[in-house]
Amino acid sequence: MKISDTRLKNFRRVLADKKLRLTDIAELLNKAPAQVSAFGGKNPTKGIGNQIAREIEKALHLHDGYLDMPFGLGEYSNATLISHTGRKLPVMGSIAAGAWCEPEASFDPRDAEEWIDAPGPVGPRAFILRVEGMSMEPKFVEGDKIVIDPALEALPGHFVAAKRTRDQATTLKQLRQEGGEQFLYAINPDWPERIIRMSEEWTICGRARWKISDL
Repeated sequence: MKISDTRLKNFRRVLADKKLRLTDIAELLNKAPAQVSAFGGKNPTKGIGNQIAREIEKALHLHDGYLDMPFGLGEYSNATLISHTGRKLPVMGSIAAGAWCEPEASFDPRDAEEWIDAPGPVGPRAFILRVEGMSMEPKFVEGDKIVIDPALEALPGHFVAAKRTRDQATTLKQLRQEGGEQFLYAINPDWPERIIRMSEEWTICGRARWKISDL
């Protein structure tokens, strides 16, 4: 499917789900209705251009590149929760996941290692972290794919994806608390750096929700 067709399909789905009219979009973009009217027709003479696509995404609080995502892979939410079951999530290594953890980060769908169906409802910025290293064995082993959902509150006892500022790498750890301090905990008893105190160097990206197994 051409990008122009993908943009139109995603745009029309957003209109339907948000119950918006083309005149509403024109008002949000501060444009004349005629400038966006072609996007609603059954046989538009031209697609949505790059500049207008980015303007629409910004106006509707969609992440940069949303309209270009292969139809059916993208999702959005106008709240902090929850999309439908069955959408696809990008699989990322630690560095790509660290970049995606930034609140205003954009993600090029082509940068995903693969796309996997979500096993249940997830928030709009959910992703799959591919485990690297042995710090979480035996519960999680290298190569495991873990669904991380930033829309879920991370509390002590939960497994979380945490990003380290100095190298932007993301790691899977258990969040623990003692007194007023929180720690990232590696459950492998042989791991040398088993307890990391939460500091300004670390940011919680999201809570682990599912482990996806390959059959």
